[in-house]
Amino acid sequence: MSVPKEKKRPVKELRDQLRRDQIVSAARVCVVRHGFHGASMGQIAAEAQMSVGQIYRYFPSKEAIVHAIVERIVARRLEWMVDGEKQIDFAARFANRRHVDASDEERCERVLLLEITAEATRNPAVAEIVRAADRRLRGQAVELVRGNYPELSEEEAAARVEFVTVLSEGSAFRSVTEQIASPALLEGIYRDVLQKLFPRSTESGLS
Repeated sequence: MSVPKEKKRPVKELRDQLRRDQIVSAARVCVVRHGFHGASMGQIAAEAQMSVGQIYRYFPSKEAIVHAIVERIVARRLEWMVDGEKQIDFAARFANRRHVDASDEERCERVLLLEITAEATRNPAVAEIVRAADRRLRGQAVELVRGNYPELSEEEAAARVEFVTVLSEGSAFRSVTEQIASPALLEGIYRDVLQKLFPRSTESGLS
């Protein structure tokens, strides 16, 4: 007795999604290990324990894989943004070059984003992926800031989000260099600045 087509479809969709996840996970490992250009489709296929032909069945190009990687990073960060239980002490993170208590996942994402951003400077397709991700994250951040500070206009909230984003990305970019300034002194400076921008922020993070 054959299985109806409508019952086969969810099984195939689940299998295809698992394959895509397998490829994306392998690509993340390869990009972190070898860099964007050093990570070939052959290496990704080997890491995923698949053939290159199988990879192309699910992703037509390396840019498509990059898009999937960025989408997963964006989804994780959006989830964090709307979770009121998760707060980050930005002053402490910015002041400590290695991002105190950063998880392996965060360190991996930092490397991935640096590699992808570098590629975006010379690859228009990747540049658009990065811009689209930035628009989504910025939009959610502005909405959250305005929710906590309704007295701010959208432009004022966007300016504060941009300022914190520059601090965050600059901190990530400089994570590979030696930190000279005292983390304790830097933390005090960052905390003063952030307190002026977000006067009702808590000691443990922005609220």
